[in-house]
Amino acid sequence: MFGATFTDIAIWVFYPFNGPARVKVEFVNISLDKIGEHVGDWEHLTLRISNFDGRLKSIYFSEHSGGTLLDASQIEYEKDNKPVAYASLNGHAFYPKPGLVLQGKGGNGIRNDTAKGKLKMDTGVRAVIVAAEHLTTVVVEPPWLNYCRKWGPKLSYEVEKEIDKIKKVLPSKLKNAFEKVVNDIPREVLGEEGPSGPKMKNSWNGDEKY
Repeated sequence: MFGATFTDIAIWVFYPFNGPARVKVEFVNISLDKIGEHVGDWEHLTLRISNFDGRLKSIYFSEHSGGTLLDASQIEYEKDNKPVAYASLNGHAFYPKPGLVLQGKGGNGIRNDTAKGKLKMDTGVRAVIVAAEHLTTVVVEPPWLNYCRKWGPKLSYEVEKEIDKIKKVLPSKLKNAFEKVVNDIPREVLGEEGPSGPKMKNSWNGDEKY
């Protein structure tokens, strides 16, 4: 990165299942039932390391269609100076702090809930290097890395029909607000099938999207 002043280490995590999305509309929290469910989900963190002193400069947290790049001073750490990331309930988007992040406008939108818990995953314990073209040592790419199709079968439900079902049971004053929230949701959040693999992402050969 930037004339070889930094090295980016991308840590990819595979989740076998993505749960349904939830939205906040005014004072009501609404489960979207099947909407957002799909088999297979890839998320990642990118650690940007200085090539001059080996220090962590920043971390990129992937969040659905984009993400956030934060300076190392803005991140939580555990013992041995390990940076911490929080995965959102059902959707697995990564955030630097626990709590609620709303994906929307005016206090309405998709709920991304994170919290501190007893369960945690240390990605350094069983990590496998799958690609490192810049290294002089040869890293053999595993066959699955070049799998070009979706990671999971398409689930059979129609998004528009599911949305109509929810709208019918909402009070009149919430229907328009709910419809606006749904229209603003990135299409991949409403997806019915798993994502493509890490190597098929734009960030694999380019910079992160933020």
